[in-house]
Amino acid sequence: MSVRSIKNPGASINARLMNRARDRGDIFNLVQTRYAQERLLYRLSQLPEAEGYMLKGAMLYGTWPEHVYRPTKDIDLLGHGDPSPEAVLALFRKVCMVVVPEDGITFDPATLSVQPVREDEHYRGISLTVEGQIHTARVTVQVDIGFGDHVYPAPKSQRFPGLLPGLPEARILMYPQATVIAEKFEAMVRFGAINSRLKDYFDIWVIIRTFPLDMPVLIRAISGTFERRGATIPTGIPVGLSPDFVQIVGQQWQGYLRLNPQVNPPSPFEDLLSDLRQFFGPVIAGSQRPELHQGQWDPSKKEWT
Repeated sequence: MSVRSIKNPGASINARLMNRARDRGDIFNLVQTRYAQERLLYRLSQLPEAEGYMLKGAMLYGTWPEHVYRPTKDIDLLGHGDPSPEAVLALFRKVCMVVVPEDGITFDPATLSVQPVREDEHYRGISLTVEGQIHTARVTVQVDIGFGDHVYPAPKSQRFPGLLPGLPEARILMYPQATVIAEKFEAMVRFGAINSRLKDYFDIWVIIRTFPLDMPVLIRAISGTFERRGATIPTGIPVGLSPDFVQIVGQQWQGYLRLNPQVNPPSPFEDLLSDLRQFFGPVIAGSQRPELHQGQWDPSKKEWT
């Protein structure tokens, strides 16, 4: 059925999303949020400025096998170019004005809100929110944009698969898996025993259980990220990956699992940490003498070969 023959595309889309949520046992408002995120991303991808942005964060996992997807409340992007709130606001006004009648959602540029974010002295970015409307439902989309991070290897433009068939899909630059690991590993080292970013542990765990990885590429990605952020690669297993860390965050891990029933990592946190140590041990050693360390990560065997 063409969009012209649908009197109310928004109502039709909302009904399709409800059916999908029911059929899959998903939470409906999370499905609506995911849909709004992907449609905003599609609108961005239609502008020439999209070449200066890369998708990262949990939404990136929507391009990976379905069992690694983790629901997220925001879109994470890495931007190149003018990082000022005024420039980002002007861009997303243009994004909101892209008309896609068949997807049944509109974004109101009057609801745009932009503010600068500084996590620490190594990071600068922008947090943006905008309101979308699907039929009578209003959905707020948050976009977090960082600037200046190191990315290796070069990102590739990929298709972002949509929730509903028959709609145009975004093509946008995607973060390589090596850089995803590098940034999360740097955070583990930086925060040490006070690290509460348990989603980073889950994210790396699913990557190493899903994808083959090249050690020289990974070491180069890690080295570039640590250098850009003014950090030093550890010479041994950091506190955030040590057996003692289990005692520090064991209860937090159980709370994370309760709040995120969609994820399916090993319930004992020590099992997950053991897998990560097996992965990072040779990488840490290799970072000291990268020319002497070659190898491929085999996700099925969970070992470097």
